[in-house]
Amino acid sequence: MKPIKIAIAEDHQLVRQGIISLLTDEDDLEVVIEAENGAILLDQLKLEKTDIVLLDLEMPVLNGQDALKFITDRYPDIRVIIVSMFYADEFISECIMAGARGFLPKNCDIEKVIEAIHAVNQQGYYFDDKISHSLLSKLIIEKNIAPTFSKEELSQREIEIIQLVCDGLTNKIIAKQLCISVRTVEGHRSAISEKTNAKNIAGLVIYAIKNGIYSI
Repeated sequence: MKPIKIAIAEDHQLVRQGIISLLTDEDDLEVVIEAENGAILLDQLKLEKTDIVLLDLEMPVLNGQDALKFITDRYPDIRVIIVSMFYADEFISECIMAGARGFLPKNCDIEKVIEAIHAVNQQGYYFDDKISHSLLSKLIIEKNIAPTFSKEELSQREIEIIQLVCDGLTNKIIAKQLCISVRTVEGHRSAISEKTNAKNIAGLVIYAIKNGIYSI
């Protein structure tokens, strides 16, 4: 299996080198480009086949917003994950509308970065649980970001649990409400994750809204 080829654009060398060092430990990931600004990134993309770009926004010479627009127009097959300190819904929405496939806060751990890379590579998008349901709904409508699955793949109980998870209920509360054990809820959620390929609550909300299981 070929490794996922990654470009990293980040103007702080210490941060950039730290990410590269940690990603190097992953056998299925290969960092092929490192750039300290958007201009260098775009030059390197002409030379190196790249699957995913981890893109900072606040960079000199050419900032991340402008680089994102250029990549979206010129390299539609490359998927961009924004890595930024700014985490407001409006700001995230702007980035997604401009073509970004995911959004990570700069203070997240490396496991979250790796999870996002794999999700974007496999599903085409990644959003963590901090992004509001209303924003997810807007993105689904305007960008059609979620794949459609047949609801027939899910049991009625699984659909009930999806709806309750989307409402923000914990496994314990769901178990009490449905008069089943917490372990049973956990089993259903594991099956749901397998069937929907939703790795977190945000992904599950996207799936549920897209397939008419849940509405905002």
